Amino acid sequence: MKWQLAARQLSAWVIAALTVSGAAAQSGSDPGTTGVSLYGIVDVGVVGISGAGAHADLLVSSGSQLGSRVGIRGNEVIAPGWRAVFALEHQLYADSGTVSQQAPLSGYAIPQRALLGIPNTIRSQLEPQLRLALAGALENRFWHRQAWVGLVTPVGGVLLGRQYSPAFQTFGRFDPHQAGNVGNALATLSVPTGLEVRIDNSVQYVVEAGGWRFNLMGGSGENQSGAGDFWGVGLGYTIGGLDLGVAHQQRKTADGLRSLENNIVGAAYTWGPLKLTGLYLTARDRHPTLGAELRSALAASTQIPESLKPAFLAYGSQIASNLGFDGNLAYGGVHYQLNARNKVVLSYGRYSDEVSAREAAIAGIAFEHSLSRRTQVWLSFGYVDNRNGQQILPFAQGLLYGFTDQPGRNSRALSLNLVHRF
Repeated sequence: MKWQLAARQLSAWVIAALTVSGAAAQSGSDPGTTGVSLYGIVDVGVVGISGAGAHADLLVSSGSQLGSRVGIRGNEVIAPGWRAVFALEHQLYADSGTVSQQAPLSGYAIPQRALLGIPNTIRSQLEPQLRLALAGALENRFWHRQAWVGLVTPVGGVLLGRQYSPAFQTFGRFDPHQAGNVGNALATLSVPTGLEVRIDNSVQYVVEAGGWRFNLMGGSGENQSGAGDFWGVGLGYTIGGLDLGVAHQQRKTADGLRSLENNIVGAAYTWGPLKLTGLYLTARDRHPTLGAELRSALAASTQIPESLKPAFLAYGSQIASNLGFDGNLAYGGVHYQLNARNKVVLSYGRYSDEVSAREAAIAGIAFEHSLSRRTQVWLSFGYVDNRNGQQILPFAQGLLYGFTDQPGRNSRALSLNLVHRF
């Protein structure tokens, strides 16, 4: 029956689409079958980065192309047209075998724009709190990438747990680099994040039919430090070689203030071996959740005299505002399939922001050579033009390399990766 076929297709889409980049969906067993499968990616490369210090850094790095991971996913037929599904996905670091993300090249230093207008006498107290906040932002949790369970029905799927946000799903779909490698423009929205990637404590409704796709998500803050409630919605349509998508999402702080808000529109067109893709994203956050975290830490500090705490709390709010967002990212690129084994990707993105009038542009190029269906070699390059005090280093899948050592200093990275899917 048509509705049974639609339910089977939706079950496959629920599991595959929420991997965002599609990399994990290409491995393991067919998600439309009943059962449990183990899948993953081992991605290790040699990366050279300049801009973090006086000399370029050369390192062996895990996940700089697609992100090393191990996952378990499955689904079970409950009744005709009804399935239970789940996904658990762990982010690992194959260069060292560790679970925890390594410290950035720049350590836990913070960009200098964060301390604009802060008196030197107060910086010594506030800066350690910021460093702790940066360390905490690396999110070294075991099921970091995904952890959710859901029920797929003939009229849609309902998923509960830690999931990709609607705006990031749209970003990943239209990003020329599929949210990976050192040429990715997502670097312009890092620390604190200008686009929330994964949402804890979330409930999501998803449906796909007749070329249309729709998802609606809500997330509870549940007294997390700094973060309050979240909601987001996404809509897309595909016809022939044309693919379109839009999304909106909004976060509140634990204090109930309006925090990070994103709007995104993306489009892609595939014509034979050529694919053009791009997106436009806005990020507005005048009350970052970092501000609520700083206020909580400062209020609990026993090293700051009570008489001085009001001043410290005010400056903590100013730091959060300095790190806020009120700008836009225009980002696009082209894929060209040279032949069955080789593909080249070119991209360019530019971010501009009214907060401190900061700007950055990033150009990327990547070349993929397939050794087999499961194994590829990637060569990628990214160049960041930092303007008006920006300190962005290229950012890779699952890795934060940190910040340049000087405001306005340009940076670049070159990465050669061996990627195996299983």
